[in-house]
Amino acid sequence: MATSHREQKNILLVEDRSDHSDLVAISLTGYRIVRARNFAEGLRIASERYFDLYILDNWLPDGTGVELCHLIRKFDPHTPIVFCSAAAFEQDIQRGMSAGAQAYLVKPFDYEELQVKVAQLTSVALNAVREARRAETAAIREELDVRRLERFEQCEKVRRRCEEARQRCEKARQRGEKVKDSFLTAKRKFLRFKAMEAFLAAGGTRGDFAREWLDEISNRRCSSTQPTEAKRLLEPFQIGRATIR
Repeated sequence: MATSHREQKNILLVEDRSDHSDLVAISLTGYRIVRARNFAEGLRIASERYFDLYILDNWLPDGTGVELCHLIRKFDPHTPIVFCSAAAFEQDIQRGMSAGAQAYLVKPFDYEELQVKVAQLTSVALNAVREARRAETAAIREELDVRRLERFEQCEKVRRRCEEARQRCEKARQRGEKVKDSFLTAKRKFLRFKAMEAFLAAGGTRGDFAREWLDEISNRRCSSTQPTEAKRLLEPFQIGRATIR
């Protein structure tokens, strides 16, 4: 039975007879008892507050405990319900249990039996709540793990796409450099060819043109480019010079 104010269980007692209500309250001193004197008051309090256990009388001035049990179960399907009633017919007991009660004590009953039953049901309810919370926590952790894995996979996909895009850009840049080099080489060859035609038309020789072209390229570009570039451009003329000689 709970001892601290925080751990005390809340019990709603719906009983129209004050003497019976007092006896139940005295026998359950370790609990906080909220009393209701009739059907309407019991339903109102049950719907407005939270309880760990309901104790219902089956004979109430404005309704039955079975009807009240049915209505409570619509908004609170799990909190234990105990009937304490003088309605002792078998059909009354069956109706009470079928309505959703966990126990049915017939008046007059042993109040120690009530204490044991209340302690048992509130303990079971507490354990059920703890199990539900553990299951909920495990489900939340599992969901978080799944989401973290999904985010990691998405990040990996994005990283791979970025890497593939970078590689494509690098290949495109390299192709662009090759195209640029090819274009510049073709342009230099064209200019060299046009210059050679003009030189030959003026009465010069291929060998003289080769020497003049090499000297021109060397004087203009030796400070900014490698000499091997000019030599590569003049390789055909060097062959021509060797042939002339």
